[in-house]
Amino acid sequence: ELSSMNSLDACISAVSCRASCTFRWRRDTRLDGPWLLRGETSGRPPPNVVFVKTHKTGSSTLQNILFRLGERHNLTVAFPRYTYQFAYPQPFAAAFVEPLPPGAARYNLLLSHLRLAAGELRQVMPPDSLYLTILRDPVRTFQSVFAYYRSTVPAFRALANHPRPLAAFLQAPARYYDPADAGNGLARNPMAFDLGLEAGGEEGGSQWDRELEQLNQTFQLVLIAEHFDESLLLARELLGLRLEELAYVWLNARRGGGDEALAPGLARQIQAWNWLDVQLYRYFQAVLWRRVELYGYTRMKGELEALRLLLRETRETCLAGEAVGPEETADELRPWQPDTAAILGYNLRPGLPPAQHTSCYRLVLPELQYHARLYYRQYGREMCALPCD
Repeated sequence: ELSSMNSLDACISAVSCRASCTFRWRRDTRLDGPWLLRGETSGRPPPNVVFVKTHKTGSSTLQNILFRLGERHNLTVAFPRYTYQFAYPQPFAAAFVEPLPPGAARYNLLLSHLRLAAGELRQVMPPDSLYLTILRDPVRTFQSVFAYYRSTVPAFRALANHPRPLAAFLQAPARYYDPADAGNGLARNPMAFDLGLEAGGEEGGSQWDRELEQLNQTFQLVLIAEHFDESLLLARELLGLRLEELAYVWLNARRGGGDEALAPGLARQIQAWNWLDVQLYRYFQAVLWRRVELYGYTRMKGELEALRLLLRETRETCLAGEAVGPEETADELRPWQPDTAAILGYNLRPGLPPAQHTSCYRLVLPELQYHARLYYRQYGREMCALPCD
């Protein structure tokens, strides 16, 4: 298993080598017209895609790429009946989906937060749909989940105002955690919970080997956040995308999240508490590197160089600077803010020509705004923040 952030180079050397608010969208002529930076789309229709969006794993960045794919090809998106999630944390059910819009024969994309129930998804999406998800190092994932949801997840709420809340929780997690409370789904093994596993129990038993293999049969690709670019190139081949369609910036990142240092022993405590997420991550990290081997290390290295050049050019073209806090972000580009963390956003370079402004705007558009925009485009009405039928 390759665990280094530079795993591909090492491998080459070794081988030869929630929101409840509603955003209101007005029709805006600036957003019409061509919007790929290089102005071209792929030559064949994209496949139907289910993206199981896991929490705090970099999933918003991939979702944005898929939102842009859907808008570019005028695909039909399976939206939740209200708000931005499919009745999370309940397991997904077909009844949670907004009916098809007039004239649509089937859904092409399903991209919003849900808790995986594969049988129910198959009732909604075409049988040839590709299933994708993304995982992240369990230590970083749990650290981010705790910071983001500290005031909303019941197991964390009692420590919301503690001076060292994560350390206090990990000292005695069972004191705060009630596995019977569905609101605690993210409080232990959050990635496994999102993927439909019974993630609150104790370690042991061979059932988890079977569960992991079942997930491997469900998903055509599980991306790994620490190797996002390699994962993205594998997704590109699977989806038939052009390199230009992979342009991205990191979305929904937390201020200071990349710079946090864990106290000695805290990472081990997180791994022990989230033992199933550790197994899940290691299993699919190994699967990813087997896929890279089949893809070809030399080919992957060359395409990584091309992708990273594209990313540098895109950011230089589009962005006024690095990601900034909510107090510095333009209103329409400001991500939703939890009350326990500051979420970064981007400002666009002033004076962009119209076509570039259009493509750059979509590149940095936060999840909830993009979700609401596509919903309005598809149904001709605003989303409901609460049940409205």
